[in-house]
Amino acid sequence: MEITEQLDRVKVLLKNEKASEAKEAFDLIGAFNSVDYFLVKGSIEQKFQHWGEAINAYNRVIEIDPDNEEAKNNLHLIQNILNFWNPDQYNP
Repeated sequence: MEITEQLDRVKVLLKNEKASEAKEAFDLIGAFNSVDYFLVKGSIEQKFQHWGEAINAYNRVIEIDPDNEEAKNNLHLIQNILNFWNPDQYNP
């Protein structure tokens, strides 16, 4: 199976909320230096709330393709999650 077909299969699994299966299938692919590979890696890491790994994957996408909007949007989303602070949760 070709790399693009493997990544497409992982994307379908992610879309169908089968994150564990997607991660297993992705781990079988092995490292590959492409925008699509790192976007999928970022999505998987995001699903498992591995924020540092997701940020690294999306930053790698931006190194390869500085204008990639999907990576920029996902980085922004992660930053919002990590920067969220609700004072009522800490000072009842």
